[in-house]
Amino acid sequence: MPPALRPLVPYGPQLAAEAAGELAERQDWAIGRLQLLALGIGSERIKSWLRSGRLHPTPYRGIYSWGRAELPEKGQLSAGLLFARKGSALDGLSALWWQGLLERRPDLIHIDAPGYAASRQDLRIRHPREINRHVHKGLPVVDLARALLVASADLEINSLRLVLARADYDKRIPFSLPSLQEAIRHGPVGSKAVRAAMASHLPALARCANDFEIDFVLLCERHGIPIPEPNVKKGRFVPDMTWEEHKLIVELDGTDAHSSQAQLASDARKQEWLEAQGYTVIRFTWPEVQFRDAWVAAETRASLTTPRTGRRAGTR
Repeated sequence: MPPALRPLVPYGPQLAAEAAGELAERQDWAIGRLQLLALGIGSERIKSWLRSGRLHPTPYRGIYSWGRAELPEKGQLSAGLLFARKGSALDGLSALWWQGLLERRPDLIHIDAPGYAASRQDLRIRHPREINRHVHKGLPVVDLARALLVASADLEINSLRLVLARADYDKRIPFSLPSLQEAIRHGPVGSKAVRAAMASHLPALARCANDFEIDFVLLCERHGIPIPEPNVKKGRFVPDMTWEEHKLIVELDGTDAHSSQAQLASDARKQEWLEAQGYTVIRFTWPEVQFRDAWVAAETRASLTTPRTGRRAGTR
């Protein structure tokens, strides 16, 4: 988290440069003009460092990159927070992504900030009355309820459900469903979408390893099939989907992960071992799940309801 400005100290030129470099390193190589001034580094020296390449400009006025033309990912977020000034925090899509609840980095950096800093370029700054924040991986983020409410304008309901499932599953994130319910009780903007996501909360989404698995779980829900347990370890293997009560496993064969001879042989060994433990194993490909969902649902339902009589994978 970008630290508060330090008071002016009488550093000599060499010590001031060292102190500035140490501060920039702690901020992933982003540093603000006001921070440099607070270290006793004057305007002329800042200009000199810009000419020499010790400092590089960023898209945000008064914020620089130390010793490199491009900031790393975390440094870019730090630069945005420095621009928004003290007390700011990542919000909305940025807060969700930084906490690992979304997979793709948002195009904009979303920030809540006190004061009057204006949005610009790839920076979206909001000014709520109150900012409740905590630190995650070195950067301040708003509480999850606020992030969800803001992000609800940009996310479809299944994406909101995925975020809820992941937050509920990840114990490192300060979150609970009752606290979220309380946060939306008075109907703030975004509460309708968040309430709908909560009403159809699907914890199994959090255990899905990729979009293919998410799509299959949602297919099961859509067709009224009992929700499987994704990625539950069996011996030294981790099957994609398991209905333990029915001793049924579904394996999902994406083209990238199940095409080489070595991969096919590994799949065969895994399936042979699972069948030896009493499981029925059936397989579906990505095109089947995407374009033949009714057939996939029918095959899955039949496997759940038909007594096991030696039915093997591939008899589809």
